[in-house]
Amino acid sequence: MKKKYILPLVTSLLVLGSCDYVEDNFEGIEQFDHPTNVFTKDYTLTAEDYTSIADLKANKDLAEANGVEDQLSALKTSMAFTDELPASDYLPAFLMENWFSGDEGSAIRVTYNKRLPYTDTERAINAATMYTVSADDYMLAWEGVANNFFTPSVSASRFVPEILANARPEAQEGDMVLVDYDYSENEPTGSAPALDEDFEGFWNETVYTAEVPGWQNVVTVGTYAWSGRIYSGNSYLQQSSYGHKAGVLESYMITPKITVESGMSLTFDACYGNYREEGGRVSLLYIEASQLPNFDKETVAAADWVDISDAVEIPVPSGTYGTLGNVCDYDLSSLAGKEIYIAFRYNGDNESATTTVQIDNVVIKGASGTAVDLETAAMSDLFRFDGSQWQIYNDALSLDGADYQAMGSNYGNLSNTMLPDNYLPAYLAQTYPYAQEEDSYTIAYKYYDGENTTVQCSSYTYKAGSWQSAALTVVTEQFVMTGGEWCYNPSTTITLEVGKGIEFSSTFYQLITDWVDDNFPEYVTGYGNNDYYYGGSAYQNNFDFRVSAWKGQGTYNGLSDEEITNLMWERLPEAFPHALEVLYADVAPIEGIEIIYTINFGIYDGVTTMWTIQYKVTGVGQFTYVEGSLKETN
Repeated sequence: MKKKYILPLVTSLLVLGSCDYVEDNFEGIEQFDHPTNVFTKDYTLTAEDYTSIADLKANKDLAEANGVEDQLSALKTSMAFTDELPASDYLPAFLMENWFSGDEGSAIRVTYNKRLPYTDTERAINAATMYTVSADDYMLAWEGVANNFFTPSVSASRFVPEILANARPEAQEGDMVLVDYDYSENEPTGSAPALDEDFEGFWNETVYTAEVPGWQNVVTVGTYAWSGRIYSGNSYLQQSSYGHKAGVLESYMITPKITVESGMSLTFDACYGNYREEGGRVSLLYIEASQLPNFDKETVAAADWVDISDAVEIPVPSGTYGTLGNVCDYDLSSLAGKEIYIAFRYNGDNESATTTVQIDNVVIKGASGTAVDLETAAMSDLFRFDGSQWQIYNDALSLDGADYQAMGSNYGNLSNTMLPDNYLPAYLAQTYPYAQEEDSYTIAYKYYDGENTTVQCSSYTYKAGSWQSAALTVVTEQFVMTGGEWCYNPSTTITLEVGKGIEFSSTFYQLITDWVDDNFPEYVTGYGNNDYYYGGSAYQNNFDFRVSAWKGQGTYNGLSDEEITNLMWERLPEAFPHALEVLYADVAPIEGIEIIYTINFGIYDGVTTMWTIQYKVTGVGQFTYVEGSLKETN
């Protein structure tokens, strides 16, 4: 059984660069006369430390010179360095404030948070502006009726695109706006919808059959019926002939019977996915109920449907899938007094006409009425401009007024006193109680920094039973006192102490022996903790270079003492990378900095002598012997 590996104790001895700001901001530091104080330590930054780093004059001057004053100020609340605000530049001043007495060669391994680069989506959301729907905007949606809210039938997804087109005429592709509006679950008096179907609650992530109460799902040609899907918590209908083995496909999704009244209109949301010009299309049809006595496929196929597809305009997506949005507003007034069925008919084939169609929020609304004491809620949704029109953006969540209230905010925002990472994981836990490993969400919200309120976002991934920031990584880097300054220095010295029972030395040597066991097992002793291919011993924690011991292994018959000795020294530089590549697998080269790993170790040939050897980092987890660096040190 191979041992569990424990990272060896490391210190740094090499000088790699300088920290010029120290002499400028800590005048007279070179005049201090310290007693010898060479130390190594590990330190993890606290929340208070990030504030201290941001407030240091030396760092403020440096940030101003680099044009990143805002990022330095934001460090107080983000508690994470970035590529533009690297810890290597801004930690030295903090270290000098707290450990100024360290002498040459002292080393501190600092553990801190680093924010990963923003994704394209995160950058777009963080650049979003805000817009509040006005009374005039609502009047436009309600055709002159003074209802200052949206409803299921007069929805934000349908009317906000037109509102933003008027309010943001200079919009560029990719622009985003967080839109605030009021919403009522109920319709104003006189306008209750005859049909209001959002398809929620009829299927789950594994059962896709579209069985909606009152609706008829009829396949007239082929075998694929309309199905249900869920994406980002939203349920909708879907149909496609992709993969349909029967060739031609025709299927109907038929509404319940509707009694039409004057002023009624039909609206629904739709989009295309994997669009093909060859086909795969949805048609909008209706028929008087008396002409459709039953719903068997022969009757449905032969019925005299009226095609009103001209009232539908589904945008061709610029990517793989479009965004569900309102595509129809058909006035049913000419059918007042009649009972009808409305159908969504899909036609396609499995060769080329394979476009996917998605449908949601089918509403047949009545004539507009005026609200009387309707309860409304403050809502916020993201909208994105695709270059030609605004569409609701469903690839991120948006906090609503009730969400902020539940978190304890009286101002409808998060802030520097209500940090997102302290509240949003709990929000996700409550919203998605059955989250699965690696589920991920981006949440847009309003953030007040003490002066301004802006749109920001945070991304989280569900890991090991909790929601964790997807944007942060924990980094440990080394800083070394060099020339009276704390300087970033990734070069490392590993000291392998000689003697029995020294765990970190044993770990290192055992890795070398394990490699030999995997590749040349005949050179490993019966105890499994030393070998005579390199001579490494995880028991004595040294290299055994006694020729008699190598001969005793029985694998060097026919070689002279001189030949065995030459072989020892020839192989020795090859031994150490087998341990380095395991213990430091994530170490990577840094442009402009030569990263050297220096190893102090012992050789026993009747007496113990101490040696040093060096390796240069030449790739991720790759170490190359520095020619001529093997030297005796005592």
